[in-house]
Amino acid sequence: MPTMPAANRTSPIHEATRQALWVNDTTGRELRLARIAAGKTQQQISVVLGCSKSEVSRREHGLVRTLSVVEVSRHAAAVGLRCSVRFYPAVRRPLDAPQLALLARLRQRAAADWRWEVEVPVPRPGDLRAADAVLSTSNCRIVVEAITRLADVQAQLRAAHLKTRDLAADRTVLLVSATVANRRMIRAAGPLLDEALPLRTWEGLRALGRGIDPGADALIVL
Repeated sequence: MPTMPAANRTSPIHEATRQALWVNDTTGRELRLARIAAGKTQQQISVVLGCSKSEVSRREHGLVRTLSVVEVSRHAAAVGLRCSVRFYPAVRRPLDAPQLALLARLRQRAAADWRWEVEVPVPRPGDLRAADAVLSTSNCRIVVEAITRLADVQAQLRAAHLKTRDLAADRTVLLVSATVANRRMIRAAGPLLDEALPLRTWEGLRALGRGIDPGADALIVL
């Protein structure tokens, strides 16, 4: 009888399962600590959720492997927490053609004094993030994020600023394609962008064209 092949312990699926079990255990511990901090008993939580006390206990000890996002969210709300789920790329995604074209338009407007690096990885073990581009001179280092489609402005802005921090850069430039949809998103996010990116296109381009520190973070639409 043929034998089954050994499981690939380094496969993405195996790693995802291992990570999910860790998240499950961590979630249970957070639910338990939040319940205790709120001064509530497992019995009280079970009444709110419409389940048994033993079910609440099993969740808190990470023993329930089939909880849905809805169930976790409801349990979190019962102990005064808010559940948030985010997804991150499992592999580093290279720049696509529209992003490269957008960066090329910016490079045409920038002074030759800038040293350009494209797809600069964040220097942390296991971190798959990379800045789309980094511009640097002797006294200024700028992270440029090339965005062809604005979707979640707040999340995209935060991601850009975190890369600036983790790459020890001085400035952030959010470089956005000049499409009708993107301009509509920029108008809708007005106050948020005004505070986070004080400089606008002409001010940012003027500084880059002169090869000098812009003095603040910038939103450049090209």
